[in-house]
Amino acid sequence: MEIKTLSSAPGVPFNDTLERFFEKYNLSEDVECYQFYFCPWGNYGGTNFDDLYKLNFKSKIVILNVIDTIIDIDDNTAIKEIVKFCRTYPEHNFIISSPHLNLQREFTKRNIVVPNLYLDQLLCTTHFSNFKRCEKKGIKANKWLCLNSGPRVHRVLAMSYLLSKDYSDNGDFTFDLETELVKQPYQYKNLRQMPDHLKGSFSEGYEKFKQGKFNRLDITKFDYRDLNPTENYNEILAPICQSYGVEIITGTMFFEKTPVLSEKEMQSVWSQTFPIYINGVGIVRELKNIFGLDLFEDIIDHSYDEIENHYERMTAAIDRNQHLLDGSTNIQELWYNNRSRFESNCNKMESMLCDSSHQRNYNFSRLKKAFTHFNVTVTLI
Repeated sequence: MEIKTLSSAPGVPFNDTLERFFEKYNLSEDVECYQFYFCPWGNYGGTNFDDLYKLNFKSKIVILNVIDTIIDIDDNTAIKEIVKFCRTYPEHNFIISSPHLNLQREFTKRNIVVPNLYLDQLLCTTHFSNFKRCEKKGIKANKWLCLNSGPRVHRVLAMSYLLSKDYSDNGDFTFDLETELVKQPYQYKNLRQMPDHLKGSFSEGYEKFKQGKFNRLDITKFDYRDLNPTENYNEILAPICQSYGVEIITGTMFFEKTPVLSEKEMQSVWSQTFPIYINGVGIVRELKNIFGLDLFEDIIDHSYDEIENHYERMTAAIDRNQHLLDGSTNIQELWYNNRSRFESNCNKMESMLCDSSHQRNYNFSRLKKAFTHFNVTVTLI
């Protein structure tokens, strides 16, 4: 079975799941497999839908194993584009794996039915080098951290809301002030108008943000040409995280009803911080389902996780965890009292993402389920 790699991302290699699967199993249908780094902007490298339309599919079953989010040029999950692509080839059945966790749920909520499409997520990377567990030193008793690797608008909004609160002085942020915002709110197709009762807080905080009135940590800007994600964490971020016990994690995407898994969520496990997620709907649910992580629900109020109004979810994630942000909780003491739970989460994440046999077993079960969906018989060789 030939596995065609159309493109890839530096430091995020594809593992050998597909090759090993077809060495072990026979299928009742022919299958062809493509794996690639998805990028909707043609001049930024990677593979986009225009590239996929040029492929000459010959098998009834086609696997598209994708690194990075499948988005359109406006940063929205490319649902219409996926539907159009599958409907262009009704004679083929597509199994699409991507970092969108449970993307099928968003299709179902929109009553979109595509008979020749099966959506899932494979753990598609085995990192060249492992993430190192952060060695905690001198955890600040009342400080929290918010790393913002790129200037997406949801990160500006999250920072603005935090800056509108009295407890914002307890937070340290990273942000590249020299880069313009990638997208403005009106460019997100899935975005509803901000509720009136929140406009004042966002506006007040945004003025402070524009004036640079926040505790900014000046760190080396991440560049794929210099470091891969693992190296960036181990060399630059981990030394920062060692003195923090709470992290507000602003994910790759936010204005979606489906969460996206990136290195940011994984890094927070190895940095061993209490996590508050600014991500799509259901990130807590999916991280528990896939990795079995302990997300400290006796300490962190994750009830924001299923709120579908994006602004309300963002503000609830912050407001409902004020006790971790306003200086009233001794984070240092809290962290040391729960140290063993952080270690357990590291063990689970390392098994899933760094242990090739464990990762392979997980992916094999996902592939079998996908083939069964299309009535393909899978038998041991």
